[in-house]
Amino acid sequence: MSERWAAQDTVIANSNPAFGIEVRGFERIPEAERNMTLRHVGLLWFGTNMNLLCIIVGCSAITLGLNLWWALAACLIGNLPYVFLALGSVGTVRAGLPVTTLSRALFGVRGNFPNALCAWLASVAFEVINTIFGVYAILAALPLLGWRLSDSAGKLFAVFVQLLLGGGVAVLGHATLVFLQRFFALFLGAVLLVVLVYTSRHVDWVHATAPRTSLPTAQALAALMTACGVVAFAPLSYLYNGPDWVRYLPSATPARQIFGRVFWWTFLPSVVITVMGAIWATLGDMSDPVAGLKPFIPPGLFVAFLIAVIGGALANNVPTFYSSGLSLQALGLRVRRWVATALDVCVSTAVVVFILFVRDFTTTLNNFIPLLLVWVGPYAGVWLCGGVLQRWNFPPETIHPSGRAISRPRDSATAWIAFLAGCLVAMLTMRSSLYMGPIAKQLGGLDLNWLLGLPVSAGTYALCALWPMRLRWRSARPVAGADPTVVGRARVEPPS
Repeated sequence: MSERWAAQDTVIANSNPAFGIEVRGFERIPEAERNMTLRHVGLLWFGTNMNLLCIIVGCSAITLGLNLWWALAACLIGNLPYVFLALGSVGTVRAGLPVTTLSRALFGVRGNFPNALCAWLASVAFEVINTIFGVYAILAALPLLGWRLSDSAGKLFAVFVQLLLGGGVAVLGHATLVFLQRFFALFLGAVLLVVLVYTSRHVDWVHATAPRTSLPTAQALAALMTACGVVAFAPLSYLYNGPDWVRYLPSATPARQIFGRVFWWTFLPSVVITVMGAIWATLGDMSDPVAGLKPFIPPGLFVAFLIAVIGGALANNVPTFYSSGLSLQALGLRVRRWVATALDVCVSTAVVVFILFVRDFTTTLNNFIPLLLVWVGPYAGVWLCGGVLQRWNFPPETIHPSGRAISRPRDSATAWIAFLAGCLVAMLTMRSSLYMGPIAKQLGGLDLNWLLGLPVSAGTYALCALWPMRLRWRSARPVAGADPTVVGRARVEPPS
């Protein structure tokens, strides 16, 4: 970053200790405090992606009517947006800022409020989803371990366990979650690999190419694109918080190494776990993967699988809780990071209790995926494109204004125009049970929401940002035969 940032940096000794409270919040991490290395990145992301939601996403490719091979293709194509996550990680390392803080430089401090709010709400939604998965896995495991609790007591116990472990680690901070994530990664990877090998013996590979339902070509294409969109939901949903988790890398870390480490350690594990879900869906009804797998694996391995589901929910929730606290600070909540994180944990826990005892969340989850993509793709398109064009070098006053004066970015209107253009295209092309866009209807239900929102907003931003620069450059070119001391219409006096 620029010398202006270096001049503002105040180094705090031991600001991010493992099993201690991280001092920094949504502000920039000074160079002297960056205690992360590239070897931490791989296992951090590996553990984060080993969760039940990714398995369910893979199962959906089969339930949409695709055969196994087309489902595998959807798993490959749908995970390609991890490219954008890798690119964004380069930016957060260079800037030392979380995403919801960094995007202030493009939308403005006040203008970024809706994005920070959406980021926090999306984080709460994921926290709730992961916690509920963990709760039901704990409820399934308790009888197998000889514990007998009433339904209500079991649910409250499971919620408390998730709150204590996941929320507690997130409150401590970045170094603690990075340290523990390696153990989640090794355990979850080992258990899920054994389960995959064991269940693969039950797959009828000869008949796996036959689709569950006979679909015309147009409907088959629509099903494939919808499956790709459901799978792409995972990588795209990280674009408002995932790059936060590597901002403790030194800013001089080569961009190619950051990009490669993040991309391959997200893309490959996600392909494997979504393919795992698709394979399991060929065995039978996997609307509940935990109950659906029980007949196909021995009791001991099933217990290990339940523990892996619980661990996966925690491994994904811890960094999500962590970034939620940063989003609350970016919203303007004037508290320390650990306090903001604790408040977020309390809110998500209250929502979980409401859902467990009052209302089912299946329909809400099905509607949440396409609605999130309408926002997160265009939002990511703007901050990624703006960051690349400015080489991740933003004026400090546009991010953390001092005093009462708030400096608005020069091109905040451009950011909003590009964002709204991306949202409009995403809404016109989305397909969900809640709403189907007119373009999606005309294309026979073809879902292009996941594919177009981000590039449309990025392209619009680049066009709006670069066109004035091109006009200024053209007006500044000397005209043949003209006085070289004259640029455009303004006369430039030669130096004395």
